[in-house]
Amino acid sequence: MHFRSGKDHERAAWSKLRLHPIDMTLRKFAYLTLLLVVAAPASAQVLRLNLYGGYTFRDRFPLGGTYQGFTWREGAINESAHFGGGLEYEFRPNKAIEVYYQMQPTTGYIETSLGRFTTDVTANYLMLGGLGYAPFNDKLKGFGGLLVGAGWASSDAGSSTKFAWGGRLGLMISPSERVGIKLGAQVLSPIQGASGGLYLGAGTGGVSTGAGISTYSSIYQFGFFGALTFSFPQ
Repeated sequence: MHFRSGKDHERAAWSKLRLHPIDMTLRKFAYLTLLLVVAAPASAQVLRLNLYGGYTFRDRFPLGGTYQGFTWREGAINESAHFGGGLEYEFRPNKAIEVYYQMQPTTGYIETSLGRFTTDVTANYLMLGGLGYAPFNDKLKGFGGLLVGAGWASSDAGSSTKFAWGGRLGLMISPSERVGIKLGAQVLSPIQGASGGLYLGAGTGGVSTGAGISTYSSIYQFGFFGALTFSFPQ
C-alpha cells in the first residue's frame, strides 16, 4: 500500500489544477493586437501612454469534485497591488482603443478535505479595449469601456491561459494638454462558457475522462486603479 505525504498531496492539488486550453492562444492574440496598433495611427488624433497602478481585491470561488480520495472545496486568489501599462489611440474625438497589460503578484489557495494548500500566484492580463469619453469641461472627462483579451496565471504548478473580458469606469483629469491622471474601478474575469465560468479539470486520461475532478467556477477580480497619462497629439 502506498501512502502519500502532505507535501505530495499539496503538489498534486496544484499540479492537477489545470485550466482547460482555449482555441485562441496568447501568441495569436498578441499578433491581432499588434495588427490593430499598427493600423490605428493612420487615423489617430492623440496617442497616450498610460502607466497604471492599483489594488485588486481577493476573490474566492467554489470548487467541486474529488481526486485520489480527497474533496475539492474552495479556491481563492488573494488581494494585492497590481501594476501595468497601456498604449491608447484616440482615433476620433472622445473615442479610443487601448492595448493594456496588467500584472498582479499575489498568493492563492486551494481548500480540500486534507486542508488548505497555498502558493505564490501571478495573475496577468493582456487586453484590448474600446473607450468612450464624456467631457464635463476642458479639464475633466468621464470614461468607460469594455475589454477582451487573454488572462493567464502562473504558480508553482506552472501556467495556463484563458480568454478574458473586463470593464472599466473612471475619470480623467487633465491639468495640461500633455499630462493627465486617470482614476477608476474595473473588473477582470478569465472565462470559459457562460456566466464567467472558469473550467478546472484533471483526470488520469485527460479532462474528458471521468477519473479526476471537473468543475465550473467563476473568477471576478474587482479593483481600483490610477494612471499617469502622457498625451502626444498627432
